[in-house]
Amino acid sequence: MHIPFQTAVVLSNIFVFSSVGIYLYYRYEILFSGFNISPFNQRRLAMCIVLLCFYMAIMSFYPCYNGFSTLKEFFVCSGFHFLRSAFFVFLPVLVIMYIERWLETRNMPFLKRRLIVVFLILFFLISTNIWMAMLIDPGHRVNTITYTFLMSLLFSGIVSALYLNVSYANLAAKRLRFEKELEISRLNELKTKAELDALQAKVNPHFLYNTLNSIAELSLHQGTRARNMTIALAELFRYSLNKNNETMIPIGDEVEMVENYVMIEKIRFEDKLEVSVEVDEAVRRKNVPKFILQPLVENAIKHGLKEPGKTGIIKVIIKGSAGGIDIMIHDNGAPFPEDIQVGYGLKSVMDKLALFYPGKHTIYFENDPVKQVTISITDNLKNA
Repeated sequence: MHIPFQTAVVLSNIFVFSSVGIYLYYRYEILFSGFNISPFNQRRLAMCIVLLCFYMAIMSFYPCYNGFSTLKEFFVCSGFHFLRSAFFVFLPVLVIMYIERWLETRNMPFLKRRLIVVFLILFFLISTNIWMAMLIDPGHRVNTITYTFLMSLLFSGIVSALYLNVSYANLAAKRLRFEKELEISRLNELKTKAELDALQAKVNPHFLYNTLNSIAELSLHQGTRARNMTIALAELFRYSLNKNNETMIPIGDEVEMVENYVMIEKIRFEDKLEVSVEVDEAVRRKNVPKFILQPLVENAIKHGLKEPGKTGIIKVIIKGSAGGIDIMIHDNGAPFPEDIQVGYGLKSVMDKLALFYPGKHTIYFENDPVKQVTISITDNLKNA
């Protein structure tokens, strides 16, 4: 066989293996489409196949490619180097990849971890290649070691460059993904706050109108009661202003706000309203959304005082449950109809529960054994 043909075969080897390696480097996922292989193992196996292609391209410079006289010798030489390449690519690379995975659990700086892996790449590939070359060709130790060292150094450099390239690309992708997740989290937080502010801004205009009318009437003959009612109303609106941009508030503070609201209603309805509040001390510091309790009490008072001449009796019970809290509002008004019409007060409570505790809350309206509304929050509530 003439030398030009040998040269053409060598160059074609270099071109084919390099081209396949470069293509698979950017499209490695097509290798395993349809296979049930974890992403971690996909990346590792793909890297081995890509490196094998580059290694076979480099092995085209091996001396035996320049001395074959028949196609049989060429294929024998190629087969030998393919097996050798496969062994020295798959074994060291897989070992190094799992060592890298272990290093990631050691909280080691990124650059230090990568330098250790690069050192391992150089050590594994150069030492194992020289060892195998000496076993195969012991008669030409100096030439074999020199050539194998240079080829291994070249291949190790390519492997290290690919590894560092992939590592920094993954780092950049992780940073970009983290920044996007952070931005999404920030936008969701702003959205949640905006929605909550909108919910908290809903003050019942009828309540305000009736309270101001009552204050005006009391001021003519009962100045002390008018003053107490005005102070309670001021406290109620101070609480609703949310100067500190608080979205969550301790249950104890929410109860105090409800007590101010109840004081106003008691003055309005005189002796026609009795309200009691029972709160487990263990849950007083648990945080809940603002204005989650007052609309429930307002709704109970509204329905409990529907019957003329009847004293409305309201009972509020808040207690801890497994991992959360239960809020129960009793009233002695007319039973709930089968088709409950939810006003904007109860709707705001439901919206807040859906906003803060999606899938982790329930709300029940029941008439038996007593008429009550029960809200159960199963989420672990944080302390103030």
